[in-house]
Amino acid sequence: MGHIQDIYPKLEARGAGAVVVLAQKREAIREYLEKHPHPFPVLADEKRRVVKEYGVYVRVNFESVHIARPATFVLDGEGVIKYIFIASIQTEYPRDEDIWAALD
Repeated sequence: MGHIQDIYPKLEARGAGAVVVLAQKREAIREYLEKHPHPFPVLADEKRRVVKEYGVYVRVNFESVHIARPATFVLDGEGVIKYIFIASIQTEYPRDEDIWAALD
C-alpha cells in the first residue's frame, strides 16, 4: 500500500482514485489503518475471492503462503481494464510512468 499512498496525490491530480484490496482478515486491516490511515478505501478480501478472480492469488511460493501478489489494475470510467501489472515478488511495483500512460 505504501507505493499507492506515495503516488496518490498525483493520481488525484489526474482525476483518478485508488482502492486497495487486501487478502487479510478485516480486524487486522482495521488495526493497521487505525495506526496508519490512508486517503483511499481499503477493502478486506478475507475469503480471497477477489484476488482469485483477478488472478493474483498465491497459494504457496518461496516467500509466502496463502496471499496475493501486489498488483495494479487501471480501469477507465466505464470499468474497462486498461493496464495490468502483477508483481513477481512482494516488493515489486509498476513503474509510475506506466500508470500515468494508462491514465492518459
